[in-house]
Amino acid sequence: MQRREFLATMAVGAMVALMQATLSAESSPAEKEKSPHESASSRKVTILFFDDQRLNLRDNVVRKLGRPELIEEAIYKDPHANAAFGYPRVFRNESNGRWRMVYQASVPLGGDETFHQVAVVAESEDGLRWKPLDTTGDVKLAKRVVPHQVLEYESLAEWSTVFVDPFAEPAERLKGLRAKFKYGIAKPGKTMLLVSPDGVRWRLKEGIEWQNPGADPPVQVFWNEVRQSYGITTRPDVMDRRIAVMETKDWENFTQPELALQPDALDTPLAEAYGMPVLSYEGYYIGLLWLYHPSPQPVPGSALYRYKGGHVDCRLAYSLNGWHFQRGLRDPFIPNGAPGEPDSGSVYPSSMVVDGDGSLLIYASACTHEHAHVPPDSGSILAYRLRRDGFVFLESGGGIGVVGTRALYWRSGELELNVQSQGGYARAQITDHEGVPLEGYGFEECETFSGDNTAWKPAWKGGKALTMLANKTIRVEVELGSARIYAIRGDFIPLTAPQARQFEIHGVVPTPRPGF
Repeated sequence: MQRREFLATMAVGAMVALMQATLSAESSPAEKEKSPHESASSRKVTILFFDDQRLNLRDNVVRKLGRPELIEEAIYKDPHANAAFGYPRVFRNESNGRWRMVYQASVPLGGDETFHQVAVVAESEDGLRWKPLDTTGDVKLAKRVVPHQVLEYESLAEWSTVFVDPFAEPAERLKGLRAKFKYGIAKPGKTMLLVSPDGVRWRLKEGIEWQNPGADPPVQVFWNEVRQSYGITTRPDVMDRRIAVMETKDWENFTQPELALQPDALDTPLAEAYGMPVLSYEGYYIGLLWLYHPSPQPVPGSALYRYKGGHVDCRLAYSLNGWHFQRGLRDPFIPNGAPGEPDSGSVYPSSMVVDGDGSLLIYASACTHEHAHVPPDSGSILAYRLRRDGFVFLESGGGIGVVGTRALYWRSGELELNVQSQGGYARAQITDHEGVPLEGYGFEECETFSGDNTAWKPAWKGGKALTMLANKTIRVEVELGSARIYAIRGDFIPLTAPQARQFEIHGVVPTPRPGF
């Protein structure tokens, strides 16, 4: 049985049972072998429109960025601390069916402006409305400063991330990456790995450091199906605000960081990459890039770095293999809000789950003030909703637009299109690999769709269906009239031109190329 991609943590609502079944069926990466007997549902491939790599026809369509919507009732303020740099991770606690959120929060200690971060936990019935979870009866701490604390308080120690490991034994299901360091010194402190079954009870894994020299938080973890490893995005070093990638297969041995992404000339002046959580999604690795737009003035008394002032927003990056990342449209994916709104100063999305309707819930910590200015009550944890596949879309311009794929080897099943066409229409056409419409599969024979459907299955007159074209090379074209398309989905293999020729001439069935 092939590993299924783990979509950030677990799904909300109707997805919960599915994800629980998935986790219970999975063995460790070292024990898993791929089976040739895959189901058609597990083989489905999705084309998203970050770029034109899968397309060879674009006529009168415009690429635009999706926009997550802030859920007002889900704005959470920690009553005991400031969650401006919370970096929340949301998951379902299987023992009681509730949702838990592990994050860090700043507490006022000693009356100074130093960020005193503590690791804390909150709980929710629905994944939207949160309350601190009192851990005083479950976790004995020598230095407890808030009732929902889960780890001993240590000065200048921060959570980098919490990762829900789909392949771990129950006692180590959650991996917590922590770093203890000091800014401005040549040899920063160590990094630590902790494990937990529930997000409340944590145990240090002795002798394991995941990065040396220690990284400046935040660090993020994801499962990389292509490389069969746990991918980690981090900074190359303390205060080096670029994005590096590293990996581990066993949580004991870690590769050295390799540079993956840095701001470039298309970004705002002096922009820096503050961090980048990566979401494994439908065959893509989507980076939520925290782009820091600093004040032009450096820290007083030092020209080495900029720290106080400026804004942080979220931009999109993407990858097909989880190692080499690209950027497309440069507008903010999650922009800063208007003055006074909870995300007006900085916003750091760090966790995503799939809701029962397929839409995405993105959790972020945020602050009303500019970077490193965190007065009391300035920080929040927020939830945004994004439609299924809603990262980018193609929209028809004035008049009719057409989108066409490169050749596809169609294995089985029906075509699904994620489209919005209220007030307009969408229809599909199937061609051979050279672009000649197949008889009965033209635009004129397709039943016109007007509405909003994340999984519209085109139908053609005379009972024509994609199942009749199994094991053939085809192309898919979609006609849009005042409409948008977010994704093309089906049981197919994307082909290069030589692969299509090899099949048509010699009958060579193409082999899927993960990561390409």
